[in-house]
Amino acid sequence: MSVTWNHKKKNFSLKYLSNIQDELIYGGYYTALGGPAFIIITSILTKVPIPIPLLIISYLIPLMVYSYDYYKDMDKDKDTNIERAAHFNKKSQIYPYLMISYVIALTTLLIVFTNIMMISYILILITVGVLYTLGSKKLTQKIPAFKNIYTTLTWTLAGTFTIAFYYSIQINLTYILIFIFLFLKFLPNTIFFDLKDIKSDQREGLKTLPVILGKQKTLKILDILNLIAFIPLFIGIYLKLIPLFAASLIIFYFYSKYYLNKTNTIDNKELRMIGNTLADAEFIAWWPIVLLIGQLIFI
Repeated sequence: MSVTWNHKKKNFSLKYLSNIQDELIYGGYYTALGGPAFIIITSILTKVPIPIPLLIISYLIPLMVYSYDYYKDMDKDKDTNIERAAHFNKKSQIYPYLMISYVIALTTLLIVFTNIMMISYILILITVGVLYTLGSKKLTQKIPAFKNIYTTLTWTLAGTFTIAFYYSIQINLTYILIFIFLFLKFLPNTIFFDLKDIKSDQREGLKTLPVILGKQKTLKILDILNLIAFIPLFIGIYLKLIPLFAASLIIFYFYSKYYLNKTNTIDNKELRMIGNTLADAEFIAWWPIVLLIGQLIFI
């Protein structure tokens, strides 16, 4: 009897942990960490402190946009990401209440902790994100790589300039160089995720880079972008606008090159796994950690 009970308890615990893991990954909670991660990166490079409320705000915005995007694409995901589609199908009844809680939390934080300029900037970013989900994706049928440029632009605008708007700091060359660097470095990351959707994107007539060029040529382009992204960073270091320890980020050229090379020999399932681990973790976890270590070394 005791053995049976322990077995049932173990199965329940494993199922519970599995549900939490699915929610973190497919619910957008993990991906949304990119919001505060980009702001932390900009904060370290500009040496401007960031308050906790700003980090929470920067987390809630992409969480809302990604959650809505995943929910809206639930039917489409049955062909390309069946795990995520199944997860959202299970939580479809509580989803509206979940979104309402996000909106209430974000609105409260904006009113209490920010200014009118910051609120206006945030509303623009949210509108841009929702418009993309509602219909701007169709422009990818006409404009090559539109989806990737649009997504990357939204992320890097939010990550780079939110601090400036929060403190009402004048946007100068330092912020512009950081923006260009982050844009060029993050763009290959967003294009990388289209590699697993080549067949479905072809059926929908979407002009993504992998659809236009094919897998091998796309990987070569991503490798080139991965390298030239560091040009604005080192210009900033040379002009003494960006601290010297930022040069430690060059390690991520080799990091990205590793998983791009690995992509040559794997199937779509493994590609999704790399996307959800190595590719996403690059900005979410490793960049802030490497910069913090570099900052401590150069103090």
